[in-house]
Amino acid sequence: MSAWMIDAVVQIFGRSDWLIFGAAEVCTILAILPVVLIVRERFGAKVGGYTALAAFLSHFTTLSAVEYNVNMGFLPFWGWMIYTFLKAEEKDTLLWWTLFGLISAGGMLGKYTAAIFLMSATLWVLLKRRDLLVRPGPYIAAFVFLIALSPHLVWLVKSDFVLIEYALNRTGSGDVAWYQHITMPLRYVGEFIYSVAPMLVALAIAAGWSRIKSLGSEDAIAAARLVWSDPFLFAAVGPVLVISALSLGLGANIKTVWSMPLGVVFAGCIGVAAAHLEASKSTVKQRFLISWGVIYGTLLIVFVAIMVIAPFVKKYPKRMLHDGPALARIVEDLWAKHETKPFEYLVGDHWPGGSVAWYTPSRPSFFERANLSYSPWIDVEDMQSKGAVYVDYKNPTDAISGMCVVDAQKILWPAPGGRIYKKHPEVWIAVLKPSVGPNAVECAGIKK
Repeated sequence: MSAWMIDAVVQIFGRSDWLIFGAAEVCTILAILPVVLIVRERFGAKVGGYTALAAFLSHFTTLSAVEYNVNMGFLPFWGWMIYTFLKAEEKDTLLWWTLFGLISAGGMLGKYTAAIFLMSATLWVLLKRRDLLVRPGPYIAAFVFLIALSPHLVWLVKSDFVLIEYALNRTGSGDVAWYQHITMPLRYVGEFIYSVAPMLVALAIAAGWSRIKSLGSEDAIAAARLVWSDPFLFAAVGPVLVISALSLGLGANIKTVWSMPLGVVFAGCIGVAAAHLEASKSTVKQRFLISWGVIYGTLLIVFVAIMVIAPFVKKYPKRMLHDGPALARIVEDLWAKHETKPFEYLVGDHWPGGSVAWYTPSRPSFFERANLSYSPWIDVEDMQSKGAVYVDYKNPTDAISGMCVVDAQKILWPAPGGRIYKKHPEVWIAVLKPSVGPNAVECAGIKK
């Protein structure tokens, strides 16, 4: 879904790195918008204003989010899933349940993390809104969700659930020690708190030390009761509890970035708390605005400093300092030595290969890892008749996808300014000759 979204943008507006940066920021705004809308409806405009500001104090939603990726593309779906669910839960109409099912399917196509909110929403219905279980709405949403997702489910079964296997492998939950069932959820909660720490600091400064010192168990109980009684606040906190419970049961190392959208919704909790504080202390608004400006400005300065200073102190370049266009030109020049027409296929690793596929004007089809499970859209027979280029971190074998490897060479991935790092990324590139048709080339390693 994220790839389709950015490709649609490029097809309409053209290709530009600034466009990609803008797409990431648009995704951030589209993720925050439904949260602010629902907060304004439920708690008032003042809470909506605090929420909007707080949402931009997550580590993932500042202007440092220049890298459009699967997480940024998925971000809006989470906010709109919550918005449509709360509307469906409140209005209980066919329209809202249908929208919830459709947007949830889009969210799942964007990232399986969407299932976390679906679990949380199910818990809310089972614990607080069991009356909905005798209404058609939830079942309509489930039906629409499954229909919209059915092509993906068919592909998932045919590919032996490769994406689920990939996700589980990343968690490291296959073989865990007993203590990891305790340490991993604690680690996740700690990292989540860190991800929303800027907004917590802004709230703390607005509250003042005297108010913080006065907090006690009664305040914690009151906050818990508020979360338990309000579906939005439960939607903000519930997914954190669900992920923690999964980590507890599996002993899994949950990646912090997987809970990236949770911070946007958690900003609603900050908004509610700030507005409550302002009702009893008139200086809260001014202190919050000042602290917000200082913290946001600091985050921006730190990011710019890292990008400017990093090339002079790092042994390995940051991903955003890899020169994709330069690598694409090198690969194009290599292909031009052997063929006259632009290459239509590219085989290799998703990072260097994907970069070349993106920046090459001919927009070749990318065959990731030469595996149809990762790239089921590839017409292998057509590719074998036209040849391809190889771009990967690994030294190619004699034959890739039945095509002879020619002129394989290891190069340094160019960096801006021609800088060479101590641990500079190395990439293998090669030409893969056609193995069928009038221009077929036979060589060692080809299996007939």
